[in-house]
Amino acid sequence: MRIVLVFAIMLAAVEATATAATPLSPAQVQGRAALEVGIASELNRARAARGLPALRTVSILRSAARGHSRAMLELGFFAHDSADGKAFTERIRRRYPSRGWEYWSVGEALLAMTGERAEAPALVAAWLDSRPHRRIILDPTWRDLGVGAFYAPSAPGEFGSSEAIVVTADFGVRSGRAAAP
Repeated sequence: MRIVLVFAIMLAAVEATATAATPLSPAQVQGRAALEVGIASELNRARAARGLPALRTVSILRSAARGHSRAMLELGFFAHDSADGKAFTERIRRRYPSRGWEYWSVGEALLAMTGERAEAPALVAAWLDSRPHRRIILDPTWRDLGVGAFYAPSAPGEFGSSEAIVVTADFGVRSGRAAAP
């Protein structure tokens, strides 16, 4: 099993490969709901072990995370930014809006691996072994979480037509209702 952790910087060669890939049909990408639940549980276990508050899974962040994981597998790219170049914050903001809140912040952790099977404890441990991902996961300000995990038997582009699982974990916080205009 090969686990790849990615940060916001992607190589130009990877972008060129993703652009030239033939997209998968939506039917060829399969959700992994049990894995999503397991990852959320493991993230909260890791936070609790350090005295941090548990994250609540919210459907709008889960929708953002699922949409991104699915898009990465269908289109054959692996990056925080969307395939169209939009920053991850803007992609998340479409589903987890900042309007009406005095404070809004989001973070994201991505993971891709070859194969069909994945175990939540191993995936979260891989994130925690990566300093940037560990910092995101253990940020005490987060309150909300959405996890999206998808599998493709033959993912295009950067995945080289291999079996692949992609996981997106979106973290967020919104506080202080903004005064009405």
